[in-house]
Amino acid sequence: MKNDALTGAPWLLAVARVFERAGEPVYLVGGAVRNPLMGLPLSDVDVCGPARPERVMALCEGTEVRAVLRAAHFGTVELHVTDVDGARHMAEYTTFREDSYRCGHRPDAVRFTTDLGVDALRRDFSVNALYRRLHDGALGPVIDPTGGQRHLEQGVLHTVTPDPDRVLRDDGLRILRAARFQAELDLAPTPALLDSLARHALLLRDIACERLRDEWQKILLADLRYPMLRRRAPATASGLKTLRDCGAWPCLVDAPYDGEAAAALAPLDWEVAPLAGRLALLLRRLEPPALQSALLRLRFSTRDAALAAHYAAALRYFATEQGGAFETVKLGRDAAAYASAAFQALGDAAAEARAAGALVALGDAPWSLRELAVGGDALMPLLAARGVPARQMGRLLEALWRMAAEGRVKNEPAALLGAADEWLNRIE
Repeated sequence: MKNDALTGAPWLLAVARVFERAGEPVYLVGGAVRNPLMGLPLSDVDVCGPARPERVMALCEGTEVRAVLRAAHFGTVELHVTDVDGARHMAEYTTFREDSYRCGHRPDAVRFTTDLGVDALRRDFSVNALYRRLHDGALGPVIDPTGGQRHLEQGVLHTVTPDPDRVLRDDGLRILRAARFQAELDLAPTPALLDSLARHALLLRDIACERLRDEWQKILLADLRYPMLRRRAPATASGLKTLRDCGAWPCLVDAPYDGEAAAALAPLDWEVAPLAGRLALLLRRLEPPALQSALLRLRFSTRDAALAAHYAAALRYFATEQGGAFETVKLGRDAAAYASAAFQALGDAAAEARAAGALVALGDAPWSLRELAVGGDALMPLLAARGVPARQMGRLLEALWRMAAEGRVKNEPAALLGAADEWLNRIE
């Protein structure tokens, strides 16, 4: 059982026991079979079998496996197990089925079956249609109805059918999934699959924004998913290039594809949020407000969209000679560090030097109002003594912040209070 799913997830033995005692076969499928064959850790665990949802619910009742009905019409049941250490685990069980599509990416009709080979043909890629019978204490041999093992050995990605059109026309989201599996698993799409991706790229326009976002995000972070994998091609860049080549890119965002930025994503070792940083670099040609709007349309979080726009603004700022000390500290230390790393990856030595130099030159400066040595509580008595309205506090704090950033006053309480007194004298 070396390097198999039971080694990585011994809690699956509880699932095996429950099904075996009931006389029902149950199979691992997809990544739970594929990843151990590739020497990769398990991620999500999916199981399947001929038993229908009501049967699964009944056979789990009163056992160590708690069954939760998720979508009876799709044959989906969640199987929850708590191991001996108290850790909780979940496998998603799906009844063998055959899907029918009319539009979109979800089947509009399903037909349950007891035939594993029929179930395999409703899946997307051959490497996701690998099965292993789960016994109490052992795994059965790999069952490979669509040639997935051969494709893994060849390092290629192909659909469960020889003709990819049959798979892609049912579900446009599979176009993004192809680019994602290419990026995450270092599997090159076959020429036939690439041709089919191009023929069906426009189907992405019918997919919900949230679904597009989820897959695109996984592509952007693909090189972080399995860092132990020895790759033949850059992870994220390879997936993004496929999206560009097949014509899917305009269905994601109304912005030019930036191949130089795509190639620079993986080498970066950012200490900042990796998703926002990569989005900022990849979409750097957009004005920051337009970038933020584009990400919000794709249902990225408000925080990620705002942060990406902020980092994009930092790239524009350090790409030129504009700006002084105060403008730099207002961008923030993280944004300057991000810009330095991004320009290093891009090979722009001059811009990298500007960003890195700012971090050194302004190292002791207050990079935010929180780092200013005085706050509103210390300044309020000065305003009150002179009868200055409290609404002037914001102007006073910013004036002190600017003076400290530019080195005109030390960032120390006594020096700042003296500068505040002089500033109040001027506005009286």
